[in-house]
Amino acid sequence: MQQILFIELLGGIGDVLIALSAIQALRRSHNQAKMTVLTFAPGGLLLEHDPFIERVVYADKHNVRQAIEQLLSEQTFDLIVSDTNYDRIDQLISSRADRVVSNLWRSPPPNQFVSDRFTQILLSEGLILESAILPPKLYLTPEEYQAAREKLAGLAPPLVVLCPDAGMKIKRWDERNFIQLGQRLEAAIVVLVGSDREQAALISDQINNAKLWELGTLRELAAMLSQVDLMIASDTGAARVAAAVGTPTITLFGPSWYERYGQPQPHVNLQGYLNCPERRIENFTVQSCWYSGECSVPTELRSAQSADWATCVDEISVDRVMAVATQLLEAQSI
Repeated sequence: MQQILFIELLGGIGDVLIALSAIQALRRSHNQAKMTVLTFAPGGLLLEHDPFIERVVYADKHNVRQAIEQLLSEQTFDLIVSDTNYDRIDQLISSRADRVVSNLWRSPPPNQFVSDRFTQILLSEGLILESAILPPKLYLTPEEYQAAREKLAGLAPPLVVLCPDAGMKIKRWDERNFIQLGQRLEAAIVVLVGSDREQAALISDQINNAKLWELGTLRELAAMLSQVDLMIASDTGAARVAAAVGTPTITLFGPSWYERYGQPQPHVNLQGYLNCPERRIENFTVQSCWYSGECSVPTELRSAQSADWATCVDEISVDRVMAVATQLLEAQSI
C-alpha cells in the first residue's frame, strides 16, 4: 500500500483529534505509505509537522464534494478512509481505491469512545496492527515550544488552564463556577479567551494573578497547553488539544455523553445529570436544548439537592471538579 487518503470532514477541531489516533495508526501499520488528510481549516493546522502525514489538503465547507473530486482527479490512492458519509461522500469514493472504508461509526455502543470505535473498525478490517494503536499526538516545533514558555514566564507551577468557551451555549459551565474554582485552586490560573472575550476577562479579573490567554492560532494554543499541568474545560476541542500534547484534562459534559465523547485515563470526564430523560446518546444535536441553549427538563424532575442548576453541565458542582483537580495535581507532584 503506497498511498492512503483519510477524509476527515465532520467539521470541528475536536473531530480532527478524534480521528488522529486512527490516522496515525494507519500510517504506523503501513510505514512505507504516504498519508494524505483532507479536512477543514483551522483544525488541519494541527496536523502540520506530523511525521506520519505527508500532505494536508483543505476543503471548503460549502463545497465538500468538489474538494474530494478535485483531489481524486489529481491523485490515485490505494486506500481511502472517511469518517463521514454525508452529502453522499460514501458513494463518491466507493470505487476510487482498491480498499474503501466509508463508515467508521457502525452503531457504536454508548460506552465506547468515538476514537476507539474508529480504530476498532480499522482493526477488524485488517487495515491496522493492534500494536499501532496509540493515543493521538500533536507534533510541535522547538520554536513553538519556546514561544509558549516565554509567554508563560513568571507563572509559578502548577499551572491550570480554564476554558469557559464551547461551541454551543448548552455545553458551557457557568462562569461563576469557573471563578469559584479558580479562586480555590492552589495554582497559577490561565483563562482562555474564546468567542466571548468579555466573559473570559471577567473570570480572569475575579481570580488573583490569573493570566488571560488571548485568541491566537491553534498551534500557539497547543504549545501553551503543552507547558501546563492541567486543563479544565467543557466538552470542546481545546480539551482534546490539551490531551494530544500530553496535558491531563478534566472535561465537563452535559448534553453530550461522557462515555462516548470523553477521553481515556489519565483524563477525567465528568457527566452532568446522568439520568436526564431528554438526552439522546446516539445524536445529542436533536435534543431541544442543543439550539435553544435552555434545559428542557422540568424543575420537579431534577434532584432535590441540585434544583438550582440551570443546565445539566451546571449540575456538576465546583466541589466535584475541585476534588478531581486536586487529585490530578497531587499525582503530578509526586
